Amino acid sequence: MYKIYKIDPNNLTTNEIENLYLINKNIVKKYNLLDRFKDTNNYKDLFLSTFIGIDNELFILEKDSLICGILNYTKSADWSGKEQYKLSISFSDSIIDEAMLKSINQLIEDKLDQHGELAVVTYNNELERLIERYTSKVSLRGNYYTLKKEDIDIDMLNKSIKEYETKNHDLSIKYTDIISEEYIKQYCDLFMETMADMTDSKEDGYVEYIITPEKQRQINDSFKKRNITHNCYMIFNSSNEMIAKSNVSVNNNDPRFPYQFMIGVKRSYRGRNLGKLLYASMYKGLFENVAFDRVLVSHHPENKPAINISKWVGYKFNYLETIHVLYK
Repeated sequence: MYKIYKIDPNNLTTNEIENLYLINKNIVKKYNLLDRFKDTNNYKDLFLSTFIGIDNELFILEKDSLICGILNYTKSADWSGKEQYKLSISFSDSIIDEAMLKSINQLIEDKLDQHGELAVVTYNNELERLIERYTSKVSLRGNYYTLKKEDIDIDMLNKSIKEYETKNHDLSIKYTDIISEEYIKQYCDLFMETMADMTDSKEDGYVEYIITPEKQRQINDSFKKRNITHNCYMIFNSSNEMIAKSNVSVNNNDPRFPYQFMIGVKRSYRGRNLGKLLYASMYKGLFENVAFDRVLVSHHPENKPAINISKWVGYKFNYLETIHVLYK
């Protein structure tokens, strides 16, 4: 018999925290997630502490008094800034049966009764049978890939940089660790132009991400406060127009897992291997300057050009994450 219990992190014993930490280890292994927490204290400080408050809730799914799943309920915002309640569901057990779905379904119904709408995060389509019972839309679907530092072929990157810079001698590549006023308008304009071509927009619940100079300034400030470096490689034509860019953020407090996001090339410049030039430059820089373990990137499953470039540099598939927005 399955039961779901709400957890109060303030009332957990040392043994209970240790048990939850080990369950998290099993979940990381099952889905091939990043192992972000170094020990139980790190798990307590960085994860459990986020559920001390009125908006976030942590639940465990038990079967015969053994924990087999973790459910995180959080209040956040979607890309448009709209308030959103999100339920992330992961299991340490690989067997998902109807009794388990019934227990989870009750929690979902309770949250839908409260808010009328709920974003449910699932992995590898394992809850499709449950999602199909609701009126829903997919807001985000992403294949997550990781690139281990030891899998980077630095000689190949150096050779590629030389080759593609020679073939594109009319262009120049620049690096920055902040989107300064010099670049901010062009960066935001190119970001929005290339976002419009992303296959993510095919999803029926897709919410457009809007970036403006003012929002980018806020991101700059946030990165600075959190000690995050925004590594950005930009390509310019002879008129000093930004025509391509790529990004990877590094948390300097814990640089093990950089996050790559939003590579984009203007339509009129596609077909010139600029994506590979950006990748080669970016990962050469990371390889030489950052003590990382592996880099994380997410691609929509139908974004084949981006996936192919990621595989070219050494990325390997980890898991599929889908966000379903359910409606009452």
